[in-house]
Formats: sequence, C-alpha cells, structure tokens
Amino acid sequence: MKDKLLEIRIKQCGLLSNASPCPRRAVGAIIIDPTDGVVLSDGYNGTPRGSEDVLCGGSVCLREDSSVKSGTQNDIGCHHAEMNAILNSSRRGQATLGKWMIVSCSPCLMCAKAIHHAGIVKIIISSIPESHTQGVEYLKRNDVDVSIVLL
Repeated sequence: MKDKLLEIRIKQCGLLSNASPCPRRAVGAIIIDPTDGVVLSDGYNGTPRGSEDVLCGGSVCLREDSSVKSGTQNDIGCHHAEMNAILNSSRRGQATLGKWMIVSCSPCLMCAKAIHHAGIVKIIISSIPESHTQGVEYLKRNDVDVSIVLL
C-alpha cells in the first residue's frame, strides 16, 4: 500500500473517533485490505447497534464513575472500537483474515485477543501506546505486526 493512502486511512481513523459518545476517551478503528487500502469495516467505542441501554455517552462514563482502570474490567461500559470494527465486519460478511487494523490508541488485552483471533495480521496504532501495554505485548507474542505511526 502506498504511504500516502496509509496516511489518509490513519487520518480517517482519527476522524471516526469523533463519532464516539464516550466522555472518557474517543477511539476509532478501521479494518483495511492491505493489497489496495480499501476500508472493509470501521468502528468506534459506543453502545451496541440499536441498543437503548445507556452503557456510555451522556455526561458521565460508567468506567470513570466507578474508577475502573483503563484496559481492565471490560464488561463495564461500551463496546471498544476494535471490537465494533470486527463485529461490523462480521455483520457485513467481510473476512478479516490477513487484513490490517488501524486504531487510534493501543488495544486492551480483550481487544488484542479478538484482533488475533480474527486473523488480523497487522495493527497500526496512531498514538503513543497507553500505560496499559498488555494488549500490544499479547499481539507481538502472537505474531501480529504492531506499528506505531504518528502523524
């Protein structure tokens, strides 16, 4: 893939994060085909599609309100952007095997395991990795190429 197109996709991921209703941290994720750079799926952190449950958004984040450490207790709050991108891909019948993911922050361990299991072979993180590094370490140990590209 050409560097210019990858740069555009990274910027798109950053813009996508603006769709998140989360007051704690807005995150975007895009799954692309590395052969031509086409976006296959995307996601941002938020409630499940069509759900009326208030898992995140509004003026208070449930994770923040409960003092949940970033990267832990993922059953509290919204779906993460990476998980939404993978689930959106599945919903549309788009294979993730051999694809790349661009994400606007480093994945938590739960998302890292989902990325690996989905067959995604490369993840591009467009920010400096967070203090929780378990997800990145997991991906590296399991032969998922991890790149940090700051624009």
